[in-house]
Amino acid sequence: MSGTCVQKSGSDPIDARRIRLGLTEVSYVVEAVAGGSRNDTADLLRKFNACYLILSHVAFPIHGLVCTGMQVSASNDSTRSETALQVASGAGHGLHRPTGSTGWRFEGSFVIRAVHLPRGCDCGPSAVFIPSRGSLPILRWNSSTIFTMGGVLDLVRGRRDGAVVHDIATSGPAATEGKTEAGAVSDSNSDRLSLEERNEKEIIEHPDTVTADAQLGQKKAEAAALVWSKPAVYATYAWIWICFFMLALQQSILSNVMYLAYADFASAPEISTAYILAAIVGSVLKLPIAKVLNLWGRAEGFLVFELIYLVGIIIIASCSDANSFAAGYVLYWIGYDAVYFIMDVFIADTSGLRNRAFAFAFVSTPFICTAFTGPLAAQSFLTMTTWRWAVGSFAIIMTFVFTPLAVVFKFFQMKAEKQGLFKKERSGRTIWQSTKHYFVEFDIIGALLLIAAFVLFLLPFSMSTYGRTSYNTATFIVMVVIGFLLFFVFAAWEKFWTKSHFIRWELFKKRTVLGACILAAVLYYSFYSWDTYFYYFVQVVYDLNIANTGYMTQIYNIGSCFWGVVFGIWIRYTKRFKYTCLFFGLPLMFLGAGLMIRFRGQDSNIGYIVMCQIFIAFAGGTLVIGEQMAVMAAADRDGVPMMLAVLNLSAGLGGAIGYAVAAAIYTNTFPYALQSTLPAESVADWATIYAGGSASQMLYPMGSETRNAINYAWGYSQKYNSISATCCLILGIPAIAMWKNYSVDRKQNKGTLM
Repeated sequence: MSGTCVQKSGSDPIDARRIRLGLTEVSYVVEAVAGGSRNDTADLLRKFNACYLILSHVAFPIHGLVCTGMQVSASNDSTRSETALQVASGAGHGLHRPTGSTGWRFEGSFVIRAVHLPRGCDCGPSAVFIPSRGSLPILRWNSSTIFTMGGVLDLVRGRRDGAVVHDIATSGPAATEGKTEAGAVSDSNSDRLSLEERNEKEIIEHPDTVTADAQLGQKKAEAAALVWSKPAVYATYAWIWICFFMLALQQSILSNVMYLAYADFASAPEISTAYILAAIVGSVLKLPIAKVLNLWGRAEGFLVFELIYLVGIIIIASCSDANSFAAGYVLYWIGYDAVYFIMDVFIADTSGLRNRAFAFAFVSTPFICTAFTGPLAAQSFLTMTTWRWAVGSFAIIMTFVFTPLAVVFKFFQMKAEKQGLFKKERSGRTIWQSTKHYFVEFDIIGALLLIAAFVLFLLPFSMSTYGRTSYNTATFIVMVVIGFLLFFVFAAWEKFWTKSHFIRWELFKKRTVLGACILAAVLYYSFYSWDTYFYYFVQVVYDLNIANTGYMTQIYNIGSCFWGVVFGIWIRYTKRFKYTCLFFGLPLMFLGAGLMIRFRGQDSNIGYIVMCQIFIAFAGGTLVIGEQMAVMAAADRDGVPMMLAVLNLSAGLGGAIGYAVAAAIYTNTFPYALQSTLPAESVADWATIYAGGSASQMLYPMGSETRNAINYAWGYSQKYNSISATCCLILGIPAIAMWKNYSVDRKQNKGTLM
């Protein structure tokens, strides 16, 4: 906790660059102005045209330096009253650390409100004290903390040439409100506070009322949280866990019986079309869903997409041709993704920021259970009934699982209405006026631009994966280029022309949000680069049965869900997450993906592959939770749903590209390696071996020359997939480094929270 004391004579000017501090630094400046009359000091402060040190009750000795306070007018605004600090004596002394003290002790009480040193100031103080960055000296009075130096409150738009300081809370009569932690609150002008600071200021000033200027969906969520009790919160979380468990179980069962649903028309082009549409539409629709949740309400949106999800299940269970299957499959995934996303928003609404990482990890733990129970339940369904019942029964079951969750939130919302905390206000608009109102509020043009950008950018990669186009065709190139350019068109629209932002510009431009989205895309690209053919790789090379192959592919799900809980507890106690992601999560991901380059193939023991998977799983559990916390910490409550939607869409974008790249690597490496190593008697059959997949490849006995050639080809292909997965992780370093080091020691939400 050392500082710098710059000594100057009373007449020598001090270079302002020596004491100029960036607005983003946690720092403080104590200035001793040269002695002079009241008028001289006032003229000096007017010349600086800035807000300087405000002191009250100042009269204390500090190792020979005696200071007294005097009231002066310090700005052009005649209504403001400031206090300058005058040096009465000192003989060249600066501020000193008392012997044996761990901080800087001032024998007296005073209040510091704000300080700003403008560019090019020309002043002659006898001493300027600047605490070092990072360590914050604590000033004490009678063994009780008066304040901690640090914090940035009074932000000056467009200026980075001054030091701006928190208002400080004391127990004295002149005390003002404030905190010094990142994301804390001040009584500075609200338009000068960051987004998260304004949100926290609103919570502290109005903790028991619904936010007046919030959107309707946020008001409803706040109203419910303000009236329910702690037992209700815990009971709701228990039910949300059940909802996630049943959702995971249903999806696991469906994935195990899906091939029977389209067995009679597996080669129909509608099947691949359905896969492409489900992957893209399910991801892109999260953006308008997030907007709907804020404008309309969480419970209402949940019920609508629950209905879509159930309709999709019913259509799949009753389908008899490719068209009906495709329609049901697309509706199912739209509903599934939406329901999952809205439950994530429920978790974000009902948890404080400090416990949210644990809450998000906690509700992902059902995937640990269903990794083993899902296939067993699917087999039981097929033994006792048919695949149609395995799918269709969940249309009944999930109705009774999901609906109570929406009912709970509506019940507490209505309770808040009865208590007067929330009132439904009629707009008084006509149908045409309401149409125009929601057209503007929803930012339809911005929404269409962003959705079109993502669809055009994602679609060609998905089409190439299913053989519907190739990288060198005009269709592929044109769609990618137009989609990429539309992102810039959307940014320009949001910046210059829209009246109501689809994604608020203040969120859109945050470096933390950008870095988290880049990391999400990088992680999913890396994951799909090695995972796309991992199932067939371990099955063929290590001659595993279906059960053991399934266990190998579930290592990531089990490990990441388990470690996510551990990381959530870590964040709970350390209150930080950035540097854990940067110095633990990302290096561990490098290690796991990099070792896959070495340990793939039949020459390495399968235990090394398991080790790599564990490394990747623990790294994924850290980084996925970290990127979610980054976007939520950077946002206010209103922005959390949209930030989660953008993050999920970025992950989908990276995953689609990774999937396409993995397919391209496989098709260009596996046939070459296979042909070059097959024995002479099997060379003519290479196309059959390649097209037949793992089923035909495993017909050749282990140890035979043909099987060795097949295993070599898999290892050769997987090597380049692992290289691709490892190299792209380099982008994760700047992506995490650009995050702001947020503290999660704040609520972000009102009401009774977890």
